[in-house]
Amino acid sequence: MKKLLLAITLLFSIATLTMSCDKESVIDQNGLPTTATQFLNQNFKGIKVLSVVEEKEGLSGKEYDVLLDNGIKVKFDKNGDWLDIEAQNDSASIPDTLVPTSILSYVKEKYPNAGINSLEKERHGYDVELTNGLDLVFDTNGNFVRIDS
Repeated sequence: MKKLLLAITLLFSIATLTMSCDKESVIDQNGLPTTATQFLNQNFKGIKVLSVVEEKEGLSGKEYDVLLDNGIKVKFDKNGDWLDIEAQNDSASIPDTLVPTSILSYVKEKYPNAGINSLEKERHGYDVELTNGLDLVFDTNGNFVRIDS
């Protein structure tokens, strides 16, 4: 019984510690990792950064949400690698230059009247949301897998 109580107490303590570590704060653009700054300068030259929010994600580290003047939001991991690129307006598209070639080709061939509204890197590939509301899943090589509902 003591071991069970100890295990529950330990689990509760870890959960509380993890949740209490989650924290968001607005930071200056200069607080972004160098890789993120380079990505923004290369892909959004001349576009003003409206805000940068640093999220401390408990044990998993930091993430950065960057909102740009053109309505695009980019999420970066602690190393400055992009995780998610999203146009805030559901009918707006992200720049084609940011989309892997195989994914862009598939979307232009199968959905010529739709743009890509968001592109998210996931562990096993990419999640792509189109301006027509479809949510497509691609593997890490950019091969179409399925339509998510």
